[in-house]
Amino acid sequence: MSATDASLLASVDARTKLAGSNKMEILLFSLGTRETFGINVFKVREVSQTPAITKTPNMPFGVQGVLSLRGNIIPVISLARFVGSEQSGRKFDTMIVTEFNKSTQA
Repeated sequence: MSATDASLLASVDARTKLAGSNKMEILLFSLGTRETFGINVFKVREVSQTPAITKTPNMPFGVQGVLSLRGNIIPVISLARFVGSEQSGRKFDTMIVTEFNKSTQA
């Protein structure tokens, strides 16, 4: 086994042990303001560049539209809009894809 493989296995083992403890890892991020937000890493499926978002009519407040992620259509939610820190014309180039209650959203 290479050193890289051993390191990867040690990392997976450490995360598995963390899941059974009372500890939580948080992914911290900003919406372009001074506030810092966080999300439980076990709810994060991936962090990637934001692809093209398809605008759809009659969406609830905060939903920007939908996108196709590996063949699955998922809603894109603007957290900045929900917390009142949306800046006119500001585009975010990074998205966090999450999963809550077996539902995926970006």
